[in-house]
Amino acid sequence: GYYYGFSNEGLWPLCHIAHTRPVFRNEDWTHYKRVNEKYAQAVAEELAGTKDPFVLIQDYHFALLPKLIRHIRPDAKIAIFWHIPWPNPESFGICPWSKELLLGLLGADLIGFHIQFHCNNFLDTADRLLESRIDWEQFAVNRAGHKTVVKPFPIGIATGNPNSTNGTAQAAARQEVLRRLGHPVKWLGVGVDRIDYTKGISERFRAIEHFLEKHPEFKEQFTFVELAAPSRTIIKRYNDLGDELEKEAREINQRLQTRTWKPIIFRKEHHNREEIDLFYHAADLCLVTSLHDGMNLVGKEFVWSRSDERGVLVLSRFAGASRQLKDALLVNPYDIEEVAEAIYKAATMPPEEQRARMARMRSILDEHNVYRWAADITTELDRIRSDTPKG
Repeated sequence: GYYYGFSNEGLWPLCHIAHTRPVFRNEDWTHYKRVNEKYAQAVAEELAGTKDPFVLIQDYHFALLPKLIRHIRPDAKIAIFWHIPWPNPESFGICPWSKELLLGLLGADLIGFHIQFHCNNFLDTADRLLESRIDWEQFAVNRAGHKTVVKPFPIGIATGNPNSTNGTAQAAARQEVLRRLGHPVKWLGVGVDRIDYTKGISERFRAIEHFLEKHPEFKEQFTFVELAAPSRTIIKRYNDLGDELEKEAREINQRLQTRTWKPIIFRKEHHNREEIDLFYHAADLCLVTSLHDGMNLVGKEFVWSRSDERGVLVLSRFAGASRQLKDALLVNPYDIEEVAEAIYKAATMPPEEQRARMARMRSILDEHNVYRWAADITTELDRIRSDTPKG
């Protein structure tokens, strides 16, 4: 009820607005409250004997936790980072317990999102649903004598030790992948996703089909490999989606394949880091076509893996990563024609343009890595503590 129910049948589709109806059940809400209370007690025990502690809470599973901890330890400075999108007030108001969730979150001193747009949506929601004063200059919510700052902290990846992919290493990775595929194609695309209706995998498959129909010279020369990990299969929508995607890939292959070639290879299984890196190194392009995503780190992983500065990222403009990776080919994932043309542009992009785009994106990733993300949150929380009047 806590994890599969309220968190992932309720809050997940509510916040992603991906046209899957959220489900809210009283018994799930009861479990959600109880689990948050359990964590609050565990945090209180951990903080015993600690003066003026910092507490960092992560994600939508713990929306009630800031207020609960605030009640137990009013001296604590509390931050919560919300990893998924925050929708507009009308959408969030669908939840029967929207006010309780907001009040829980506003127990924090600092609420972080990936991008400013989600911060704005949160402030609009608090303004609409609660009696509060919104400070739009400071991006803060003032309620019942407590101030909560709302800021963007775009999460990054660990960039300290990039996977070296010089020309020799890339060629070896390419050779190994093509050996596994059993057909020496000229262009290779890759996607890496949990099987989730927010990731736009079905739209991606249809765009690949349209690309091959519109540019038949790429038939038998282009293969797309989707590394798809089953996720939350206890939820019917997720279980059904895996079967639907297998069926769609099979039908596209039946229409287009030849005796020795398939356009789409759909691998529905859990993949280890080594295998994912192998495909990142071998691919000419990576498709990230999320219908809605707080950030999406797959695109960042692909870019950082390419120290050879080759390859092209096709990225949904509805993923938070698109705010930073402007040298990707940005697309509307619902627009099959646009995605198909982006695939064509990626496949035909000159090497010098690939290098220029990759170099700029890799520089951004190195500057805004996960260590800076963590440091920025704790630095901001420390600033808030310093600004808070004593007594």
